[in-house]
Amino acid sequence: ATGCKLHRRCTASRRGGVSRNVSGAAALSASVYICKAAPERLSPRSCYPLAVWARPYLFVLMGFLESLHLYRKVPTDLTDATRLGGLLSLCCAALMAYLFVSNTAQYLTVHTTTDVALDDSGENTMRVYFNITMERLPCQFASVDVSDVMGTALTNVTQNIVRFKVSAAHGHRTAEYYQEVAAAEIVHEELEPHELAALDALPSMLPTLDDSMFEPFIKSHDLVLVAFGAPWCPWSQRLEPVWLKTWQALKSKPYAKWVRMGKVDCTSPGSHLTCQRHHIHAFPTIRIYRQRQSHSHENYLGDRSSEAFISFVEEALPRHLQGIVHPAALPAPSTAASSLSTAAESHSLDGEGCQLTGWLHISRVPGSFRISAQSDSHSFNTRVMNVSHHVDRLLFGYLEEAPLRLHKLVNIEERSSLYQVSFMMHQEQATLKHYLKVVPFHHHALNGDVTKTYMYKANYNEYRPRKLEWYEGKADAHVDTQLVPNAVFHYDISPVKVVVVEETQSFASFVTKICAVIGGIYTVVGLLDNIIYHGGQAAAKKLG
Repeated sequence: ATGCKLHRRCTASRRGGVSRNVSGAAALSASVYICKAAPERLSPRSCYPLAVWARPYLFVLMGFLESLHLYRKVPTDLTDATRLGGLLSLCCAALMAYLFVSNTAQYLTVHTTTDVALDDSGENTMRVYFNITMERLPCQFASVDVSDVMGTALTNVTQNIVRFKVSAAHGHRTAEYYQEVAAAEIVHEELEPHELAALDALPSMLPTLDDSMFEPFIKSHDLVLVAFGAPWCPWSQRLEPVWLKTWQALKSKPYAKWVRMGKVDCTSPGSHLTCQRHHIHAFPTIRIYRQRQSHSHENYLGDRSSEAFISFVEEALPRHLQGIVHPAALPAPSTAASSLSTAAESHSLDGEGCQLTGWLHISRVPGSFRISAQSDSHSFNTRVMNVSHHVDRLLFGYLEEAPLRLHKLVNIEERSSLYQVSFMMHQEQATLKHYLKVVPFHHHALNGDVTKTYMYKANYNEYRPRKLEWYEGKADAHVDTQLVPNAVFHYDISPVKVVVVEETQSFASFVTKICAVIGGIYTVVGLLDNIIYHGGQAAAKKLG
């Protein structure tokens, strides 16, 4: 029997009562025996250690493995070394080290692949974030309107939008932001027919100011109220009799010598420069000048009635004479007609701009949003209106879904067309229009996260509507409010998306490239060494 367990007698006989310290394979070969007798006839002579029995087979196996050796060794004494071979070996080692480091760096680098696919996200809405400064459009009139091909038409959108007053001369933002006045509409006084007849019968002493009279008129009185208007403007027509009635009422007041009222016809050639220099964008514009200074003023925003005007003068004049100029320093008056904090806003002669910051919720269909002048109680002077603007940022998508790492990797803001760029208005009554082609952008991170955002390309054009051709040369012509200069951002969503996928080189590919590079260099340098060596030997034999 073979492979049997060693009998107790056989074990004791083989070991001779001596304890041996064996381990590993030696312990296995010393404790396993091959027995050639039946179990009942076992003796020490009938059992042999496994190592003794398997020795011939091990010799055969080792000889077979030696025959398979592809990299046979040559004794050093039988080889020949040269200086040129040593130089080639140094170059070979340096090149191997360089390529190894380069491939390792490439293996550790994250690469991206870009592809284009049909956009099947199924999203119906998106956001557009913007930070736009209208350099010559006051916040009082700045309006954001949204429309699209599905019939959406939103005017004067204020939700999620913050407005800041901007100095038109210096281009920097003022300290406070613009806050909408309460939703109460401006009250327009309607005079009775007999009141109109009585005003027509009275000799009007209300001065009409032109370019030469304006500055002396302002500097000759402590408090001056001036109404800028146009004959074609319906709001100016409604204000004309009320303004005259207020002037007649003020003449009987004890403080009449401190107050003067006047009007300016901005369509008149003699006063056109005054309206332009004072940035009169809308009609009627009522301004208050104090302390005989024309470089600073306040816009009156209260009700347009004689009672409201007189109440405003009574609130302002005593405090003005006491040296209080800025309306913000005054306590809130008890009268409901108007107050210095809500009925008037302080401005400078340099004009006012407006910075609009926020976001709009729009549908993913072609549409546009525009920034223009809008008012329910004014008509606009389109010839002096300026919609030059500076786009600091304009982005599409949901910014909270785009991590900071994606912004650093893709640099979405700087790769967008409208990033910290200004657009100037070069002609009157022009519209500045931007055409934005928006492309969905999906980024697949290495860890499996998918970020969805948008990128776009913009084109720009400045043009005048054809309807304005009829108004050329007609300074007193009424221009349709739809033709008011504005800044338009027309967007169109692409049906395809750009997919960027992060990926790295696999470890198997890295090992393959390392072996190929090192092995290839070793082989090529070896061939080159053999060619040089044997070529030199052959040349030496011919010369020798």
